[in-house]
Amino acid sequence: MTDERNGPRDPHRPGQDDETRRIARESMIARQKLIEAMIDNNMRQLKYESARGGAEIERAWIVREISRHVEDDALPERLAEIDQRLERLDEDHLRMVAEREWLNKALLEFDSEAEANHAARKGRLA
Repeated sequence: MTDERNGPRDPHRPGQDDETRRIARESMIARQKLIEAMIDNNMRQLKYESARGGAEIERAWIVREISRHVEDDALPERLAEIDQRLERLDEDHLRMVAEREWLNKALLEFDSEAEANHAARKGRLA
């Protein structure tokens, strides 16, 4: 006995032509690319957090050494380099956050549109 609520189990259902299948496949691929971009963004976020944490540790060590009046002329230069690295990291982080927000919004819009299209197709077949 087959469940006919979703139509026949035949992959070539009436009402689903080649164009509809092609559009559905392209939609699936586009959604997958959005998800892959989100995964990449997450990976870069983790790398940022690690790099930022390392730079903060380096900075704290140098500040401690300077406060101890260690006579090393290279320390202030290293401190300036670390501060510049932290600024670059923070700028990259802002771009990652903006990208993540765009990806989240795009995925929500994509899923909403797909749900609306699915409901419209379901209504036509009823």
